[in-house]
Amino acid sequence: MSEGFAARTVAAANGVAQDAAFGAVIAPIHLSTTFKFPAFEQAGPYDYSRLGNPTRDALADTIAKLEGGARAVMVASGMAALDLALSSLRPGDLLVAPHDCYGGTHRLLSFRAARGHYRVAFVDQTDPDARAAALAEGPKVVLIETPSNPLMRVVDIRRITADAKAAGALAVVDNTFLSPALQQPIALGADLVVHSTTKFLNGHSDVIGGVVVAADKAVGEELAAWANTIGVTGSPLDAYLTLRGLRTLFVRVEQQQRNAAVLAAFLEAHPAVARVHYPGPATDPGHALA
Repeated sequence: MSEGFAARTVAAANGVAQDAAFGAVIAPIHLSTTFKFPAFEQAGPYDYSRLGNPTRDALADTIAKLEGGARAVMVASGMAALDLALSSLRPGDLLVAPHDCYGGTHRLLSFRAARGHYRVAFVDQTDPDARAAALAEGPKVVLIETPSNPLMRVVDIRRITADAKAAGALAVVDNTFLSPALQQPIALGADLVVHSTTKFLNGHSDVIGGVVVAADKAVGEELAAWANTIGVTGSPLDAYLTLRGLRTLFVRVEQQQRNAAVLAAFLEAHPAVARVHYPGPATDPGHALA
């Protein structure tokens, strides 16, 4: 089985027909907040849904497999996912982030920095000199967002994660725009991958959610424990809907790429358009990395 076909199979079928109670083909929505213990002081696999929930775990397992990660943690939004991924930072620690990152990301990092939670350096990650200068400051985390939202800037994940690790930093990649259908940052050296599942993973504009995928299981377990502690884990219904959307991820992304290429070519040739921000056309500076 080819790698591409295997990934499509995971998206379409992971967790299907796993219901041991009634044989349901689709993973049920487990809305219960609490779960029965088998006996006094003997906990079962689940006890309280903030800590663990079968529906949420089915989605987390599927996304972890698609990203090639060891553990995924489902949370209430993409911003909650990013905040969770950066939760190891302490006052005085330096975070290196993209200068043109998503507006919500820029706001979160700026607000955290203003409150003294950590320091932030916004850097043009396409500039090797700027990257080198930032890494020389000894950051604890390097955040990568590629393609960037909304200007579609592309950077070299493999190179930046290697440089980050050489500097002793954790490499975190926001993979929201390409999704694991087109890009797997863990295979390129990332320690953590974050998504706003609101967008391409769900794909139906009816759920807000987020996920953090860890390359190392122990790191993933630590993030899961912290997500439970601060109460940002996602709801079972949102997990069910996102898993439903994930089933069609590959076919949706393939059609979206075809549509986007047609639109980009049309706009690039239009005399009223000065610049097209899309890494497909050869005129885009990110084309060589696309």
